[in-house]
Amino acid sequence: MSSQTTVEIFGRRFELRATEGSERVQELARFVDRRMRELAEVSPHVDTSKLAVLTALNIADELFKEHETEPGVRAEQFRQRVEGLIRRLDDVLTPS
Repeated sequence: MSSQTTVEIFGRRFELRATEGSERVQELARFVDRRMRELAEVSPHVDTSKLAVLTALNIADELFKEHETEPGVRAEQFRQRVEGLIRRLDDVLTPS
């Protein structure tokens, strides 16, 4: 079943129909908006359509790199991130 939702990306509103829930579509739109704004900061004179294409290419590049990473390497990277977060939590929660 599809639902319709309105999202805003880089100052433009879009009416979208999706099989995902509205909250998921909003989350994805916020992600794309944030990435476009990050690129716009370093390339302020690029027009919006080119900025959208550059953003899509950057996200696709990240996705391809993630898929190309060996499962064992991904698991190790995840383990390291979790351990880092645990250390940070321990630092914050340990009484002085």
